[in-house]
Amino acid sequence: MAQKMFSPSISVSKSRGWISTKTSGFSPIGKYSRSKSLACHNMPSAVVVGEDAKTLQALRIAHKESKINPNHAKPDYVHSVSTFEEAPFDEMDKRIEELVTEIKGLFNSMEDGEISPSAYDTAWVARVHAFDGSAKPQFPQMVDWILQNQLPDGSWGEKSRFLACDRLLNTLSCLVTLSIWGVGNNQVNRGLNFLRRNTEGMIKEALGHHQPKGFDMVFPVLLNEAKLLGLDLPYGLYIVKQIREKPDLELKKVFVEELHGHPSTMLQCLEGVQEIIDWKRVLKLQSKDGSFSGSPASTACVFMHTRDIKSLQFLTSLVKKFGDHVPSMYPVDIAERLRAVDCVERLGLERHFQTEIKQAMDYVFQYWSERGIGFGRESLVPDIDITATAFRLLRTFGYSVSSEVLQNIKAEAEELLKLSGNENSAGVIGILSLYRSSQLNFPGEIVMKEIDCFAKDYLAEFLQTKNFSQVKVVKENLPEEVEYALSAQWNRNMPRLMSRNQIELFNPNDLWLGKTLYHLPNASNDKYLELAKLDFNRVQATHRFEIQRIKRWYKDCNFPRLDFTRHREVAVYWTSSAVMFEPQYTDCRLDYAKAGLLATITDDLYESYATLNQLKLFNEAFERWDPLMSEQLPEDMKIVFMGIYNTLTDISERALKVQGRDVLPYLRQQWLNLLFSFTKEREWMERSYSPSLDEYWANAEVSIALETTILSPIFSTGNFLPDRILEKINFLDLVSQTGRLMNDVRTFQKERDRGELASFVECYKNEHHGCTEEEALNYMERMNEEALINLNYHFLMRSDIPKCYRTLLFNTARIMQMIYRKEDGFRNAAEYLEDSIKKSLYEPVL
Repeated sequence: MAQKMFSPSISVSKSRGWISTKTSGFSPIGKYSRSKSLACHNMPSAVVVGEDAKTLQALRIAHKESKINPNHAKPDYVHSVSTFEEAPFDEMDKRIEELVTEIKGLFNSMEDGEISPSAYDTAWVARVHAFDGSAKPQFPQMVDWILQNQLPDGSWGEKSRFLACDRLLNTLSCLVTLSIWGVGNNQVNRGLNFLRRNTEGMIKEALGHHQPKGFDMVFPVLLNEAKLLGLDLPYGLYIVKQIREKPDLELKKVFVEELHGHPSTMLQCLEGVQEIIDWKRVLKLQSKDGSFSGSPASTACVFMHTRDIKSLQFLTSLVKKFGDHVPSMYPVDIAERLRAVDCVERLGLERHFQTEIKQAMDYVFQYWSERGIGFGRESLVPDIDITATAFRLLRTFGYSVSSEVLQNIKAEAEELLKLSGNENSAGVIGILSLYRSSQLNFPGEIVMKEIDCFAKDYLAEFLQTKNFSQVKVVKENLPEEVEYALSAQWNRNMPRLMSRNQIELFNPNDLWLGKTLYHLPNASNDKYLELAKLDFNRVQATHRFEIQRIKRWYKDCNFPRLDFTRHREVAVYWTSSAVMFEPQYTDCRLDYAKAGLLATITDDLYESYATLNQLKLFNEAFERWDPLMSEQLPEDMKIVFMGIYNTLTDISERALKVQGRDVLPYLRQQWLNLLFSFTKEREWMERSYSPSLDEYWANAEVSIALETTILSPIFSTGNFLPDRILEKINFLDLVSQTGRLMNDVRTFQKERDRGELASFVECYKNEHHGCTEEEALNYMERMNEEALINLNYHFLMRSDIPKCYRTLLFNTARIMQMIYRKEDGFRNAAEYLEDSIKKSLYEPVL
């Protein structure tokens, strides 16, 4: 019975990624009169008086001696935080507006992509002889670029970073091209001197890591060409002989035969296997734009062997676009859009660029297929990193994409793991992207769990090696990114903290590695970082101002006078700022925090402070909604009653202006449900009663107080919330379920020590004789994971519900995962949550 009760299911049509939802065993709405619309509530807003109203005076019970909550004296976090001077907001807002406009301009200017020059590919295109048959280059400006872009040390390549394989390929390719045309003697001599000084060390470094795409095939070809041209290099060195002889001809034939059959990554390095290619068969694998997997070097090589006019047209279009050089791949329209969207989304800037994100993702989705996607729209070869990133972002923004696409690239990713070891930046970045994408899983997607397991193992092994020399050249903070990603998965962490971490790790000068290093300037630059810092600090300042409003409300309610409760104004406000951080949701945040604080106080009141009879009187006073009757309550209980009364009245009066109807009866019903659930728990404790699992769970999902915490501010988003939408928010039970499970896992032992027998662990053990505590906890973890997977679907795919309401629910589930990740973080807020609160609310990003 219990097993069935906790099995909401979602069926996935794998063929097209369509998803239908159905729940089994229990209703998402309906317990304790949890109605689907305001119309279902007939509780009047006005005070209930009349002949049936009883006076509490006759029933009043003398107030017993206070039971002080053991945690009440621990200071709230704010007491230990000093104030500091805020930056001028007008200047900050003006600069934010300027940067938003500039970055929107970058998005709107995106066509086929902007990408940095590649000396290696430019040298290959410069080799092309004139189409008219004359003994001169078809693109002489390419030769001029090579002559003018030699680095001070005599090499060619990415000047901001030194990566051995990058410098070797770029430099040797340029030397071969200059020698073919017999120009640039000075540059050739300087380049040869560089290689003679560094060849042995650079080859050792390159061989000590997994090389980039095609290096082991392309570099030996360049060495052989250099020797045939008479270039004076240390060919006699053992390591040079080793790398020249490394490519196995039979192995090459296997790769080429596979290449002839279907498109593969070999299309990007045809120049490395040109001696055994069947050019007629390869021409059948040409992209529509005339290129071979977007590679200028491969396409130039094909043209030199075939004189294919479409290949020449592609090369000519590149020269027209870039003038005197070419990049390592083109077009990069898909990659550029994905990198830019990924950048603003992970930096927490999504709200500024909603139109631009929609346009970019519509563009990507237009070229999406179940085989995956490459760097450009014409690419015939999917890329692991690009496909995984596209999958994650498409799901993030509500596009229906099937996980089958990840199944299709999973085999390639596993092969990459075998070949690359764990020091290859391209491999680590690709597997990290796969790991991130696997966390946006929906029910029934087995492949997502498989990817999660092997990607997690690979990334953990990468961190254990502590040999980050190559990856840090390409992406400086990649080890730290991996460590953070493994520390808490996407649906168990908070967007605000993830954004802060990304800002701190973001390097606008980070590169990407194909055959050589490259940069996408429209997708990563200083403007993104400056905006992210300013925006984070500006929002943080807004949140600190709101903390003062919460503390004034708390004081106005006389709550500091209560000595039985935990005073957690800042910690509770922090949860609201993490759930709905955007500036426009001030009212929602404040009401969320107020509801959370009221729930905390009433929980402490009902748990051990008041007598059971007093609590029943409190319930009656609340149900009648008469502040005059509260005068008969003990002073501290009166304070609590009036705090709830005034707060709900205020929320409903403000909501009336936006909603056009009275929401107070609805709010009162939610809170009455909560008070009844608290009362039942107190009755169980006093009777030493151990309920059945079903009985416990029906009450526990309410007493976790997440429904009241969410439904109290849900009318305060500034948006009209009609009944038809409210009825559709039918996954609130999943939020309560995950929150209750996490809470029980961390608190059941202390509660048991206090004599409370009603917990999930104890009830489960009672109904499963012989079951150990560990088995019960494992079952709870499986339940929690299943609920989170279901929540993933509701949050990402329920487009019938406005995003702000989905966010309110989903982020509440996430905050519960975070608070109870290792211990009862709420009870020990001052210690356990200190770092998160500081980073979110008090420490600006510098």
